[in-house]
Amino acid sequence: MADPGRSVLRRVGNLGSGAAVIVGVWWILALVVSNRVLPPPHVVFARVFELFPNPLLAHAQASLARVLKAVGLATVCALPLGILLGRNRVADSILSPAAYLMYPVPKIALLPIVFLLLGVGEEARVGIVALVLFFQMLFVVRDAARAVPASYVKVLAGLGGRPIHTVRYVVLPAVLPAILTGLRIGIGTALAVLFFAETFFTRYGLGFFIIDSWSKVAYVDMMAGIVALSIVGIALFTIVDLLESVFVRH
Repeated sequence: MADPGRSVLRRVGNLGSGAAVIVGVWWILALVVSNRVLPPPHVVFARVFELFPNPLLAHAQASLARVLKAVGLATVCALPLGILLGRNRVADSILSPAAYLMYPVPKIALLPIVFLLLGVGEEARVGIVALVLFFQMLFVVRDAARAVPASYVKVLAGLGGRPIHTVRYVVLPAVLPAILTGLRIGIGTALAVLFFAETFFTRYGLGFFIIDSWSKVAYVDMMAGIVALSIVGIALFTIVDLLESVFVRH
């Protein structure tokens, strides 16, 4: 079994080397372009510290809270439905075709409808992000539930297990990696959708901060917001990786 501490250090080292490459490319581009639209990294990082904690922390907290609520909502909806589709052929034959038709539809195009149905408050922003994550998770959970060997179910049934025991002790452990995979795949898209959703009818969130800075020609502040949003995304991605290392056996 791999040492968890060593695994964490390896992840931190990989993130550090990746960040160094990105900052290096950014610095070179800033020198080549030599335009105030693309300020160099040291200027942006200095501005990040100036804007922290106020107002940058408040905007980051608002965005992070929306994403976490969306993750919870998407998981609560996609997990039972995905298991149902994976274990019940009738439900799968009825519902999967509709889900397949909805999956390729750009969810950001549904934002006006979501605003009309849920209003322009937090519910709409959380709802549109949850919608993105829901479809990402639904199909991977369904496929994982479908792939559970029938022999496992028969063994548990032979020991007197009920259907609820099958879900608890066989299906859920099998779909847990799929849940985390769906989250990992969906985080980037979810943040992109959230960024767009935060440019309407709100004054809090990193999306609002970035667009507001851009409209004011405050390009250093704009880049600081982009860095903050990137940190939020990396943090979420790292959390999913850590959860996988703790709960999923390889």
